[in-house]
Amino acid sequence: MFLDVTKRRNPKLIQTGVTLHQSGDIPPNTYVIDMDILQENVRLLAESANAHGVQLYFMSKQLGRLPQIGLMIAENGIEKAVAVEFDEGKRLHEAGVKIGNIGHLVQPGKRQWADVLSWNPEVVTVFSVERARQVSNEAVKQGKVQDILLKVFGDQDVIYPGQEGGIRITNLPAELQKLFGLPGIRIAGVTTFPNFQLAANQEEMEPTENLYTLLKAKQIIEENGCTVDQVNGPSATSCETIPFLAENGVTHGEPGHALTGTTPMHAYRDLPEKPAMIYVTEVSHQDKDYYYVIGGGYYGRSNITGCLVGNNEGDILEQTVPAYEVSPEAIDYYGRIGKPNSFSINIGDTAIFAFRTQLFVTRAHIALVKGIQTGSPEIIHFERKG
Repeated sequence: MFLDVTKRRNPKLIQTGVTLHQSGDIPPNTYVIDMDILQENVRLLAESANAHGVQLYFMSKQLGRLPQIGLMIAENGIEKAVAVEFDEGKRLHEAGVKIGNIGHLVQPGKRQWADVLSWNPEVVTVFSVERARQVSNEAVKQGKVQDILLKVFGDQDVIYPGQEGGIRITNLPAELQKLFGLPGIRIAGVTTFPNFQLAANQEEMEPTENLYTLLKAKQIIEENGCTVDQVNGPSATSCETIPFLAENGVTHGEPGHALTGTTPMHAYRDLPEKPAMIYVTEVSHQDKDYYYVIGGGYYGRSNITGCLVGNNEGDILEQTVPAYEVSPEAIDYYGRIGKPNSFSINIGDTAIFAFRTQLFVTRAHIALVKGIQTGSPEIIHFERKG
């Protein structure tokens, strides 16, 4: 999905990937992240958010939830993370990363709130009165009042499979009356997801119905006498969408894929953020129709289209073959790529992909590399899975 734009806007990343693999510095099934470009992207996002009065929480799950990345992001202008589940929050907190929002995608378990609140998150997202009551009870024990966001949804909203949950907008007035009686919480705002999707013309991001549900929820809460401090509108938060968020009263965004230049729009338009991540693996074997590469890092919604194959920096950028998505019903022991007409492939050659991914759900290793753009690449951290 991002192979062509990466070739054009960050060819040195691809060339470094083949060199690191062929030299044995990284094994097959490794994501390589260009830390210098990542840093530039963070600064661009922070500057755009500051210019438009929007606050950002960075999302690290796409990047493997690595504290080393979290700390670098915090140092470059986005100080707090959104932790989509308890384990991500725990790892980031223990490394010294501040937690901005936790609970939106995965609600912490009822016995985990003591830990979560001890991290002093800026806000906690809750899906129900029952979860809010658990937060309140623990907050009272700790002698504090915890700010919460209410996740809301409407009947016409876009809901991805596995991400159902929240307070139905028509039920919100009645639920508020129950929430107002909980002493350990303060309703700070609302959130929902996704607020944007790629338009049919593939030239812009357009708001989903969720965004209008979000703004309606803010209105309902304020009509019930509560000040709304945070209108949190995640999905595809980038320099492209931040101005629109601000214009429509959204106060907070949560960049994830924009950090590596891999939101859907980045595949079709050159946006300020540049591509900063590739997947590097190795040609394993072949049959009469295809070559197969060592797997472990594929993702079900990756939109793979092609692959670069070779064994040296001089050739890799021109040696492209088709690539095929792994069936979601199968374990990705291998990936499948086409056979070329104009060049030869050897067993052991490097295969490089650039597609949409979520590193935290893969079996892939992660190499954080600086100095790529100056021609002096250095692996500053290697995260081995397994």
